[in-house]
Amino acid sequence: MKSKAVIQFLRDWRELQHGAIERNGRVKVEYDMQRLPKCFTAWRGAEFGDITAYIRFHPRGEIIRGSVVAPVREQEIQPGMVIGHVPAPFETGVPDDATQAEIWFHNFYQTSARCDAWDSRFGRNYWFDIGGAPPASPAQPVGYRSGALARPEMVNVLEQNAAKINVFPSLPEGGPQQGTDLQTLLKVSAWVRETAFGANAWIDVHIFDGSDKLIHSETLTLTYAGVGPALRYEFSAKVYQGTTATPGSVQPRPEARKIQYRLYYDINFQVFTDGILHQLQLAEDADTSA
Repeated sequence: MKSKAVIQFLRDWRELQHGAIERNGRVKVEYDMQRLPKCFTAWRGAEFGDITAYIRFHPRGEIIRGSVVAPVREQEIQPGMVIGHVPAPFETGVPDDATQAEIWFHNFYQTSARCDAWDSRFGRNYWFDIGGAPPASPAQPVGYRSGALARPEMVNVLEQNAAKINVFPSLPEGGPQQGTDLQTLLKVSAWVRETAFGANAWIDVHIFDGSDKLIHSETLTLTYAGVGPALRYEFSAKVYQGTTATPGSVQPRPEARKIQYRLYYDINFQVFTDGILHQLQLAEDADTSA
């Protein structure tokens, strides 16, 4: 069973930690809204605002974010109007190479005006040590491209997730699957500060097995998806074909357990990156279902 630590940020500006934060475990953040009550507002009968927790895992610098509040709606059935907010824990996995967790919070709303407030220990943030099994890192991580400028204010990851699924068709009427077709899917959504004709975004991807041995690598292009208030580039597709099997026939492949990638953006003959070696864990083949 994976370990789980709980960190409470209390209204009296104390922080309490319950349980050790361990690599490959879980950490849950519980946040009292009274620490950041400023940036919630009533506008046209609804309440606007959010509090986002940011957790940067060192030494890779990966940042995981999530809200620590939940909306209260006028009607129980969505999409009722939001009339308030209540605390809601944010939980995430702890990377197997992390040694420290750095945490801070952002309270904001955006209507016809904007409000921003921060809980960051006056810019020093909140630091927590991570223990457990020794840190694990692949011997062949994704390398940093020479000449790229680390400028997260130019390009950074908005959203990322990876999943391994068995896409072999099920029998009619919901019967069990009679075969295996394991595919690893990756989704990356990247924000860019500006774009122009000819701009290009991509990711360099490595996939590793359970022993951190490199089993696949390639460069994948992100397509422009800048519809709405933010300029975005996205990738969402299969990145690795695992084992396939039908009755009487098996084509085994190494088991994908970890994805690493670096994000790049080329505009006006200059390549930018957020400078982070992103990493996502994958389930074991035996735990994968449709």
